[in-house]
Amino acid sequence: TQQCCPDQTMDVYFLRLLNGRGPNDFKFNTLGTRWQGSCADCLWDFEAAYQFGENTDGSSHVAGMATLGLGRKLSGHCWKPTVWLYYDWASGDDATGQGNGFHHQFPLAHKYLGFMDLFGRRNIEDVNLQVTMQPTEKLKLLVWYHYFFLETQTDTPYSVVMTPFNAGRLPGSPELGHEIDLVATYTLAPRRELVLGYSHFFFGAFFDTTPGVPFAGDGDLFYAQWTLNF
Repeated sequence: TQQCCPDQTMDVYFLRLLNGRGPNDFKFNTLGTRWQGSCADCLWDFEAAYQFGENTDGSSHVAGMATLGLGRKLSGHCWKPTVWLYYDWASGDDATGQGNGFHHQFPLAHKYLGFMDLFGRRNIEDVNLQVTMQPTEKLKLLVWYHYFFLETQTDTPYSVVMTPFNAGRLPGSPELGHEIDLVATYTLAPRRELVLGYSHFFFGAFFDTTPGVPFAGDGDLFYAQWTLNF
């Protein structure tokens, strides 16, 4: 029998965010942990955080987030594909746009919730499937699918800078929509890469059924990037 010696890391962190900008001041503390690793061709990535502190109106702030990820390397294929299935959860508020949901504080934006940066990590659930592969030594491909919906329908979605989409209006549906991300990375030289990306957002019932939403419709993003590593 083949024995597995896991390659794993465990992190514990504490973050404190103090915002003293006049009437919008708040104090948030985040205590979290992350466990990630691999065993043979199996991969995992788990993270959870508890957030507490004080909201702008002086009320107690209590929120949380969790990420569950399982992956597998298909090592028998010549393209070396790796498949990940993730579930992301971040709490919302029991009142629309009041700010008592989870605050992602110092985000990496499109690293987690889609390359189009449509939603921040607050009042959000995201089921996503990621596939990476390498057809040649110089070419890497990524396909990433996201299904977004609200954690609670009593609160609105938020942007990556924690701005409420539609404060004061109750969402008509929790379904935000679907996003597909396609990325090709080609190594031109040992320190130079060319990246081509395309993303499409299929809007969900939230945009059709919620009064006052400023935009309803699909969205597209295309970009090209040349990088030089020193």
